[in-house]
Order: sequence, then structure tokens, then C-alpha cells
Amino acid sequence: MQADNKNNLIGIIVTIILIVAGYFGWKTFFSKKPVEEVKQVTAVPVPAVTVVSRTLFREDQLPGEIHAYQDVLIYPKIPGFVQSINVDRGSVVKEGDLMATMYAPEYLASRNEALARIASAQAALASGESRLESAQADLEHRRANLLADESTNERVKAASLVPGVIANNDVVQWSQTVEMDRQDVDSSIKKVNAIDHEVVALRKTLAAEQKAYTNFADFASYLRIPAPFNGYITERDMHVGSFSGPLGSGAYPPICRIQQLDLLRIVAPVPERDTDGILMGSKVKFTVSSFPGKKFVGTVARLANSLDRDTRTMPVELNFFNPDYKVLPGMFCEVYWPTRRREKSLFVPVSAVITSPLTTFVCRIQGDTIEWVTVKKGQVMNGMVEVFGNIHEGDIVAREANEQLVNGTKVKPIDLKPTAEEKEPPPKRESYHLNAE
Repeated sequence: MQADNKNNLIGIIVTIILIVAGYFGWKTFFSKKPVEEVKQVTAVPVPAVTVVSRTLFREDQLPGEIHAYQDVLIYPKIPGFVQSINVDRGSVVKEGDLMATMYAPEYLASRNEALARIASAQAALASGESRLESAQADLEHRRANLLADESTNERVKAASLVPGVIANNDVVQWSQTVEMDRQDVDSSIKKVNAIDHEVVALRKTLAAEQKAYTNFADFASYLRIPAPFNGYITERDMHVGSFSGPLGSGAYPPICRIQQLDLLRIVAPVPERDTDGILMGSKVKFTVSSFPGKKFVGTVARLANSLDRDTRTMPVELNFFNPDYKVLPGMFCEVYWPTRRREKSLFVPVSAVITSPLTTFVCRIQGDTIEWVTVKKGQVMNGMVEVFGNIHEGDIVAREANEQLVNGTKVKPIDLKPTAEEKEPPPKRESYHLNAE
């Protein structure tokens, strides 16, 4: 029994020893520091390009409109009947050619009445002038009588100083005679002035009647309708016997329409962003559907200098000389507008700019490190895009920008040859120059 107890005690002691040995062995093994793995940073090869400075110049296709240089609807100056029309659709006229004549009987009657009033005013004026001359002659006669009687009165007064030569009654009579003569002269002067004022009024009446007749004479000239300029008759809406009137005085159509076709206006709506590069006198190409594959050339002649609020475009007019009438008003055309800037700007490939929900940036390579540079995109030219921001000519940027190239990424720039689109194109001086016509 004692032997069994002794054996059990020995087993327990051995077990305890093994447990303690195992614990210290485990602690010794796992207390050793792990060997840190040495990570070697490897630079990522990235195709890179250089930021270049170029002058923006490209052709954009804009929808254009073609208008006649001059376009006039012909209305008569006064209402009346068409007496004759010397032109029809397709007629070619020169400035001053008689296109139509009108007949207005009421104006002819009014002109005859004006002539009668002139004759009456002339007769009244002649009568007034005659009475004025008679009154002036009577005034002169009375003044002569006054002078004679004053002289006689003075002699009578002198003779009366000698007693017994002249009676006192004679002296009084001659003094009264002189006073009556003076009153007659004053009366005649008033009569002459009154008749003179009447004659002045008659002259003004005659002048007014003559001016009124001149106006009727002008109306008579309005009955003849000449061509205002050299042009082409494109419409005719009236015939002989038709009643027509001035524009706005009723629902009368025009007699005809004349357009100048040897010189046309090509109107192009230039977007707001391209208005700064417009050059007066520069040549601009355009096409029309009537002549597929053929390009015509116009000259920038007029700027609206105001933008349409709805489209944010500015109408620009080109002059196009059209002596053979190939291009016609109303045709739809495509204008190859030369988009340009007056100064150089910086360009990178389109793929070098990435736009995220928060910003637009390029991946600039400083030495061997990526740096995000916020930029603003401009216009595109030959696969290149303008960039504006804290970036300079000659900077190196990643050709294929992406958000995986985060700030601080170590890269190895690979210098690639520029593509055909990235090479600077030669200037197109054969079509776009400053020689204004």
C-alpha cells in the first residue's frame, strides 16, 4: 500500500516537472522578437510628357446663315393704284432704274386745289400791293400840301407883323389849314402801315400755299418708284391695277423685293470663349450644300460686340463677293471658324488631365515623386488640352493620369516620343491671314 502511494507521488512530481518545463520552454520560444521583413520600395515606371507652350489655333465648324448685303421690300410712299411695273422676278436692275409708277387721283386733285389757292393768294397780294402803292402816293401828296401850307403860313405870319397888310382872320385860317394838313398826313401814315401789314400777311399766305404745293409736287414724285441700288428682283407681289400703300398703313403686300446678290453677308455665331481671338480682315472658309466638297472664303468685316443672352454667342459677319450668284441668300452653310488665342498657353495631352468629383488635376513628377497639381482645363487642339494653374512650361507630368498615382508615389518617368497629334502643327497661313480686302 505504501508502495502504491509512493509511486503515485512520484508520478505527480514528474507531471509537475514536465508542465513547468513545458511552460518555460513555450515562454522562451515565443518571447523571441520576430525578424522584421525588409521591404524594398520599387519605383513604378510611368510614361511622362513635358508641358509645352503653344498658340491655340484650330478650325471649328459653326452653323452659319447667308444674307444679301442689302435687302429691301419696295412699298409706295403714298397709297394709290399701280399704273405700271417694269420689273419681275429675276430682273436685274441698276440704281435709279424706274421699277414701277403709281396713280393717285386724290393727290392730283389736291395738287390742283393747291394751285388754285396759290393763284388766289397771288391775286390778293397784287391787290394789296396796289392799294399800298396808292396809299403811299396819297401820303406823299399830303406831305407836299403840308409843306406848302406851312410855308404860306410862315409868310402870312411875317406879313401880319406890319399893321394893315394881313388881317388877323387870315392868319388864324392859315394856322388851322396847317393843322388839318398835319392830321391828314398822320392819317395817311396809319393807313399805309395798315395796308403794309396786310401785304406782309398776304405774302406769308402765298409762301405757305407755295410750300403746300411743293409738298404735293413731292407726292407726285413719289408716284415714280426707282431702284435704290444695283440688285436682283427676287419677289413680285403686285400687278397693274393693284391698290398698294405704305408699310404699316394696312395689310398691303410690297410691290416687289430687291436684293444685292453680288456681295453677301455670312453670319456666324461665335461662342463666347472664342470672341477674344477674332481678327478683323482675316479669311474664313465656309461650305454650302449646293457645292459638296467646295470651300468658299469670306472676310471678317463686322462684329456685333454684344452677346446673345440665350445662346451666349456673338454674331460675326463675313463679306463674300459673289459676282456669279453661286451662293444665294437663305442657304444654310457650315463655317470653318478659326479658333485662336492672341497669346500662347500651356498644353498637355488630354489623358494627362483627370477630373474627379472634387477637383481637376495633373500628376506632376518632381524628381521621382508624384505631385497632384490642381488645374483648370481650357480648349482642345490636336489631342492636347490647355491647362491653367500652378504649372509651368517644361514641367514633367504623367501621360496617363489616374487616382492611383497618389501624392508621394515613387515613380520612374519614361520619356516617350510625342505622337503625331502632340507635335506642333505648322501655321495655316495660306487661308488665315490679316490681309483685309
